[in-house]
Amino acid sequence: MTTSFKTLTPLFHPQSIAVVGVSQHPSGIGRRVFNCLIGAKYRGGIFPINRDGGAVDGHPGFRSVRDVPGPIDLAVIAVPRAAVAGVVDDCAAAGVKALVVITAGYAEAGVEGLALQDALVAKVRAAGMRMVGPNCMGVLNAEADAPMNASFSPIFPPPGGLALSSQSGALGMVILSLATRRHVGLSSFVSVGNKADVSSNDLLEYWEADDATKVIALYLESFGNPRRFASLARRISRSKPIIAVKAGRTRAGSRAAGSHTAALAANDTTVQALFHQAGVIRADTIDEMFDLAACLSAQPLPRGGRVAIVTNAGGPGILAADACEAAGLSVVRFSEFTRARLQAVLPAVPSVANPVDMIASAGPDEYERTIDTVLRAGETDALIILYTPVDPSGAAAVMDAIGRGIVSARASGATSKPILACLMAGNTEGRLVFNGEQIPVYEFPENAARALGKVVSYAHRRETPLGVPRVFADVNPAAARAVCQSVLATRGEDWLKDEEMRRVLAACGVTMSPTAFAKTAAHAAEAATSMGFPVVAKLVSSEVTHKSDLGGVLLNLDDRDAVVAAFQALADAAERHHVRFDGVNIQPMVTSQHGGVETMIGVVHDRLFGPIIGFGMGGTDVEVLGDMHFRLAPLAGNDAAELIAETRASRLLAAHRGKPAADVAALEELLARISALAHAVPEILELDLNPVIVKAAGQGCHIVDARIRVFPAPTKIGG
Repeated sequence: MTTSFKTLTPLFHPQSIAVVGVSQHPSGIGRRVFNCLIGAKYRGGIFPINRDGGAVDGHPGFRSVRDVPGPIDLAVIAVPRAAVAGVVDDCAAAGVKALVVITAGYAEAGVEGLALQDALVAKVRAAGMRMVGPNCMGVLNAEADAPMNASFSPIFPPPGGLALSSQSGALGMVILSLATRRHVGLSSFVSVGNKADVSSNDLLEYWEADDATKVIALYLESFGNPRRFASLARRISRSKPIIAVKAGRTRAGSRAAGSHTAALAANDTTVQALFHQAGVIRADTIDEMFDLAACLSAQPLPRGGRVAIVTNAGGPGILAADACEAAGLSVVRFSEFTRARLQAVLPAVPSVANPVDMIASAGPDEYERTIDTVLRAGETDALIILYTPVDPSGAAAVMDAIGRGIVSARASGATSKPILACLMAGNTEGRLVFNGEQIPVYEFPENAARALGKVVSYAHRRETPLGVPRVFADVNPAAARAVCQSVLATRGEDWLKDEEMRRVLAACGVTMSPTAFAKTAAHAAEAATSMGFPVVAKLVSSEVTHKSDLGGVLLNLDDRDAVVAAFQALADAAERHHVRFDGVNIQPMVTSQHGGVETMIGVVHDRLFGPIIGFGMGGTDVEVLGDMHFRLAPLAGNDAAELIAETRASRLLAAHRGKPAADVAALEELLARISALAHAVPEILELDLNPVIVKAAGQGCHIVDARIRVFPAPTKIGG
């Protein structure tokens, strides 16, 4: 068992609970918590604590936790902020093991509140206690044999396998209400509040070891230590699905950035990369979270994405088919055998394609036999059942028939296929249970299809072996760090000069186009002659980040006179834009027009997430094209291949219109090397390789231009 499981067990399975701040007034928070414990039929000892020490509803009261006879596992604190520290001291003296601090006014209230919260955490940890909150709604355990509602929520959901955590107390009420209405049973629920001690990461570890929990759902507003979250989720998601809703998806909070990569790596793209690599299923809304939880809690994981749709109305069937295709599912073509069986069941239907439209006259027999047939079909992995009552008086009979069809197919061995239902204008209260199996019910066909699409993706990723980062014998991170640290010691945070940058890249086995730096036109012409024409001339200025914005890149220079003229033109451009002119770099002329695909590889160091690797279409318009996709470093397993496949650039890299396939293997290796560099050299703040010309298969990649910016390495990522 993990440390988190052992230390959090008193939080979820306390033998006794003290509620501090239970007034005689029924509207007080402490009194509401006390009433919720009674209402949920908590089976342990309950001790109300108040200033008078008076009894509450027949339960003996006490003035202090210190006065309670016998041990206390959990204390729920609902007193004014000024009194909380003293209550925590009392709890420490009484040997309390866990706290839920509902009181607000801490880190969420500003600098003073943050200082008080830090002092509170210090007290809690010094006493060896664990604390949920402050500024939270509470904790509940919905297990049938250990019910406990140590919160002020009057809603106590049914028992089940879903564990829920919410960073928002207000949304906590909504979440519990939705769970109840959607008939999604819970194992436990935690409103984490300010996460001063117990965090989402601690809860993940607890729920991983908790036999009652089958699925985990999180509402997140922030990450404390996202790298630890990723590590835990990557492991836990292999056995228990993790669903997450992450608030704050806009780019408004992204910092001003000097590189293309940093400008494109908005915070939400980083979160998306983290979830993808960790195997977390992302829900866009709380409602979708329950769409997913309803399926994952009650149905088997699909073995593939081949879907059968059964309906008695054409319109909903078309909506479902479109939504399935949009979700990456396949509305499979039935085999001759299946079509023959369906034709026998539905003689009045002229065509038995998928979706199976049984037409409006379909009754119980048609539903039962059709469902049994398509579930048994070897070419299907999942089933969506749609029902629009034409005659509401016959709905109950159809529901029974749906159940008989499912039970029959399950008995025949079709046990690995998830079943989802959409009852258009149905009256089943979102609940279908047949022979002990609950079928999740969705309001619209699109909801069912979207949920199933994400479940199929999760199931596929779960079956994909976990990879490890590639190891390269010729990578020397110490040499790269030495260059970066030398620059920081002499110049501070800055962009590396060309020679410095080449040394850093060489340390990870990466080379660039040969470059000659020239301070005079004559020197530039000599360098170009030595390289061979055509060449490119690039402005060198310590004050310029994007050279092309100033007309600082001149291409296709095919003789000495053109190079001399280009040198003067670049000097004039620097003077015109009032920037320093340090000289000109001369390089061989290589573009995608000479064969290959222009791409870009980048790195940006996020203060919470660490180094982020970006890849997409390259060139001067990368921010306009917006084709960059991201992963957290280090890349492992199929990360590089999946990153490439997500971009529009992947279509150009594949063979098309008579052009050969590009050297994707070399590109994957380059991504892995840059990932290893970024992971091993935390001083790299931003890095752009743009463009990277990916040549035909077997010919490698050609890095035309690069920039690296360094900064003092952070001592710690996250909190």
